[in-house]
Amino acid sequence: MAKKEALGWMEWCRGWMHVIYEMLFQRILASHLENPLPLPPINDLTCIVTGSTSGIGRETARQLAEAGAHVVMAVRNTKAANELIQKWQNERDEGGLPLNIEVMELDLLSLDSVASFAEAWNARSGPLHILINNAGIFSIGEPQKFSNNGREEHMQVNHLAPALLSILLLPSLLRGSPGRIINVNSIMHHVGFVDPEDMNVTSGRRKYTSLVGYSGSKLAQVMFNSVLHKRLPAEAGIFVLCVSPGTVQTNVARDLPKIIQAAYHLIPYFNFSPQEGSRSSLFAATDPQILEYCEWLKADEWPACAFISQDCRPTNPSEEAHNIETQYKVWEKTLELIGLPSDAVERLIEGEEVQCRYGSQRD
Repeated sequence: MAKKEALGWMEWCRGWMHVIYEMLFQRILASHLENPLPLPPINDLTCIVTGSTSGIGRETARQLAEAGAHVVMAVRNTKAANELIQKWQNERDEGGLPLNIEVMELDLLSLDSVASFAEAWNARSGPLHILINNAGIFSIGEPQKFSNNGREEHMQVNHLAPALLSILLLPSLLRGSPGRIINVNSIMHHVGFVDPEDMNVTSGRRKYTSLVGYSGSKLAQVMFNSVLHKRLPAEAGIFVLCVSPGTVQTNVARDLPKIIQAAYHLIPYFNFSPQEGSRSSLFAATDPQILEYCEWLKADEWPACAFISQDCRPTNPSEEAHNIETQYKVWEKTLELIGLPSDAVERLIEGEEVQCRYGSQRD
């Protein structure tokens, strides 16, 4: 069989039709949802939210904390996070209980930082109930950039670093079982393509653009988590989901060309606010029926992990995301790139230690 080097034109057209449809009609599709999304009492839950100083992550962290959860803001800018916490505390009614929220440093552009964060959290020997891999980048129109680890930046921040964090935190998620790993994805994965042998997009077989980098990283995230969903035994009680927040008015616009920025700000009706964009993450984190849905997918041997759309309903990821052969190639290549052995998940579930190439415990 010839190696697939790009989406077929029919797949590409269907992908863009899906993207355009959701961008134009997302507000109508989600009209049944309240804003903000009502949350059940979650005083017994501990949640880690990455990238929680702005946009969707900021709203997600705030609403989880206000509902009673212990929230960890895993961020690069700890000063900004602490200032936010103080602001939120000051805005609360007098006599209200203080928010149970803290800050830990995490830089997704450094795999050493990711491994060190997981090591520090696991050392607490406490439970983790919800990991929300929210942080992401889309450097629109910018030239190709690489992290200090030599990985294309979209691929590292949007896929590789969250993958490493998810696997290394499995011991804590086991202690918090039933636990949830929630990955904030994008409808743009419908126009993405991943070559497992060229995840940095440097071979020359494909021309790099920021759209190629971003959409490919989001597709890789869905593929990897579809395999993780299958590799986790049912008795572990850890459930894996991807969610789409929709098209959200966030600070991504600051990277757009001036003329596109103008158009972007002229269509607020079509764009969600960050509070509206946080609803799918919050729904995936707190709805009790989500666990049953994930169990059903596993029992039915469905090829993809659970995917929740911006209207908080289960949906299917892209056609390419169901490509099982590519899923496993992306899985294997990802483990290689993040410095973990191929049996890392199985060993961590069994309570064994696993050496990572990154962090203070690396060889």
